[in-house]
Amino acid sequence: MRCADLFAMILAATLAAMLAGCGGGNSSVTTVTGGGTNGGGGGGTVTLDTPTGDNTTEIVVDGGPATGFSLGVANVPYVTVTVCTPGSATDCVTIDHVFLDTGSIGLRVLKSAVAKLSLPAVSIPGGTAVECYPFVLGGVWGPLAKADLRIAGETASNLPMQLIDDGSPAAFTAPADCVSSSNGGLLNSVASLQANGILGVGMVSYDCGSDCVSGTYTSGHILYYACSGTASCAAGAIPVASQMQNPVAKFAVNNNGTVIHLPAVPDLGAGVAKGRLVFGIGTQTNNQIPPTAKMIFVDPDATHADTYLYFSTAVNGTAYPASYIDSGSNAFFFDDATLAKGCQSSAGSTTGGWYCPASVVRRTASISDLLGNSTTADFSIASADALFNTTSNAFADLGGAVGQGSATFVWGLPFFYGRPVFTSIWGQALSPNGPWNAF
Repeated sequence: MRCADLFAMILAATLAAMLAGCGGGNSSVTTVTGGGTNGGGGGGTVTLDTPTGDNTTEIVVDGGPATGFSLGVANVPYVTVTVCTPGSATDCVTIDHVFLDTGSIGLRVLKSAVAKLSLPAVSIPGGTAVECYPFVLGGVWGPLAKADLRIAGETASNLPMQLIDDGSPAAFTAPADCVSSSNGGLLNSVASLQANGILGVGMVSYDCGSDCVSGTYTSGHILYYACSGTASCAAGAIPVASQMQNPVAKFAVNNNGTVIHLPAVPDLGAGVAKGRLVFGIGTQTNNQIPPTAKMIFVDPDATHADTYLYFSTAVNGTAYPASYIDSGSNAFFFDDATLAKGCQSSAGSTTGGWYCPASVVRRTASISDLLGNSTTADFSIASADALFNTTSNAFADLGGAVGQGSATFVWGLPFFYGRPVFTSIWGQALSPNGPWNAF
């Protein structure tokens, strides 16, 4: 699977750290500072309240959970989900501020958020299935359980989900390999995760595959463990059906992808941006692909190590063959030596930094795939210092470099403002030969 898709925003008191991530399977986390906490313009609420329908739900980009870090966050899209004991209509909890990520797979919530439920554990040979989902800086650790997920009018029944262990002490001690692959930092609280959970609705149906089925993990860190006691965990073999699943693929009808609609936001951002998450592509009148939209396929060949699940971007004379679109990335992330990075808000960063040009930089990029499809996309980069010196949390022109290498261009959440973005699921209707984005 490709690397670097989920970007969680976590603020430090110094407004300093910018942390890039690359997760096991199809995910990563970036921790960043900022979020419009210092005044200076911006703010306000912008809302896009269409389309409507039973297969849609609200997306909110705001300052984060009420119990999160006091400084707030930047460009984090949240949804609300209901989690129920399998088969129950009443044994349920509703969880707000769940991070919406088109780059990871599966529902992951803080264990304390569902403590009142009777969720059956997922068992595998050797004990309880526990997942270590690491990022370049940080990771999540916790057992798998079965639950019914309800969101909008959709239900994913008996869904394997991860309970991010926020207990003290944890029910199962994270092994050294997990701590090491997470660079020593497990995200196990609202403050560290900047969310009450993660809803991963990416391009594939499950988060691992054959390595986890065999339990050999020869290609990297151990993703799944079998734990039989508090400190007794070993590499576990887990069948595909018990691995973390894409909830959308489990819906009855609207199960082949998602559409994210977010409003356009002003140059200095918005304090709150509200939009819509639509389930299904081409399954209802409200999720049809517009005739003006362009479909861009990602490379489905896993033997292409450098381009697997990517497309190409070219801008300002530079090619980025490892490009992708991701709602879980809170900015445009790419390496560009011509853009100033001397941002006060990046002080202390070891992996990159925010871009802070003297004036707004506006560019047009060419986007293409291996099938010969191509299109263009306009984007802007403003000074991160200027943006973070506002009361805003939603920015369409935030950019930075996060040390992912010169080949990578991340079309993060700023790309979603003002345009519908379709993300298909590989193997479902419309995507039998590989997944794609349309916009």
